[in-house]
Amino acid sequence: MVEVLRVLKPGLSTTIQDLGRRGCLELGIPTGGAADAYSHLLANAVLGNEPSAATLEMMLLGATFEVLRPTTIAVAGADMLFHTNGQEVAMGHAAPVREGDIITFGKAHMGCFGYLAVVGGFEGTIAIGSRSTYVPGRLGGHFGRTLKQGDVLRAFDGGDRGSRGDAPRHLVAWPWQHDVIRFVRGPQAEYFTEAGYATFTTQPYVVSPRSNRMAYRLEGPVPDIVPIPRTSDTGSGPTDIIEDGNAVGAIQLAGGTEPICMGRDCPSTGAYAKIGCVITPDVARMFQMQPGDTFGFQEVGVSEAVEISREMSAVIQGFGSW
Repeated sequence: MVEVLRVLKPGLSTTIQDLGRRGCLELGIPTGGAADAYSHLLANAVLGNEPSAATLEMMLLGATFEVLRPTTIAVAGADMLFHTNGQEVAMGHAAPVREGDIITFGKAHMGCFGYLAVVGGFEGTIAIGSRSTYVPGRLGGHFGRTLKQGDVLRAFDGGDRGSRGDAPRHLVAWPWQHDVIRFVRGPQAEYFTEAGYATFTTQPYVVSPRSNRMAYRLEGPVPDIVPIPRTSDTGSGPTDIIEDGNAVGAIQLAGGTEPICMGRDCPSTGAYAKIGCVITPDVARMFQMQPGDTFGFQEVGVSEAVEISREMSAVIQGFGSW
C-alpha cells in the first residue's frame, strides 16, 4: 500500500465505496456500495482496475486533494468541474498526476454523485466483505466515516497496470438521461388502483431536498389507494403493512402520501406498501438526480426489465474491450 492523496477540503460528503455487501440484510445491515454503481465501474474500467476496487464517492460538492506520489486517476459520474492545478480535466479519461499536484472538485454542475478512482484502488477497512462506508453503522471505508481535512488516503500499488484510455462519450453521458425512470409493479400492487398506477406513470415527480443515500424522497401526486381493512398486525395508516424486506430501488408510499425510493443505505425492512421497484440499470440514474429535478415513472414488465438489465450488463462487460 502507498499513500496517494491528502484531503485538503472534504467536500459535503465524501466516502470510500465499492460494490457493497451481500447477505447482510438479515443482520439489519444494508447492501451499501456506490450510489451510482455504473459510474463507479466506469471510473475503474478506464484505469484497468478490478470492478470491485474502491473509489471515492463525492455528493453534490466535491473535495480537494493533494497528490502525495505519482499515479493515474479517473473521474466519472456527476460533473463536479474536475481540475488539476487549475486546469480542467475531462471526465472518463485516464489522467496522470504528480507529487504536489492539487486535484479540485466543485459544486456538481450536473448529477449528484461523482467518483474518483486511482490505479490499484483505494485502501479501506473491510467490514463484512466490503470496503464500502456505511456511516450510520460506522462500518468500512476510512474509519467508518466521511472524509475530513488532513486525512491521508492509501491505495494498492497498481504496478505497471495500463489504463484503457478514454471512455466512449456515450458511456460517460449515460447517467444524465433520467427524465424517465423505469420500474416493475409491486410487491404490494394490491394496495393501489389502476387509476393510481395511471397517476403514478403520467404525472411528474420532484426530488426532495430531504433525499440522501438512505432514500430519495419524492414530491408529487398521491396515487389512488385501495381501502384495505386494517388488522391488529398492521398500523392504522392506509399503506401500513406487516414489516417486510426492502430492496434497493423499492418505492414505498409512506403514510399513504409520500413516495420514497430506497437507496443503497436504506433500512433492511420497511412497513409501508411498495407500489413498485426501480429496475437495476435505472437505480444509478435515479440517484444521480439533484434536489429539485423533475422526472416521470414508466412501468415495464418483469421480462422487459430482465432484458434491459442484460443489455446494461453487456455494456459493463464490454468496458474491457474498448
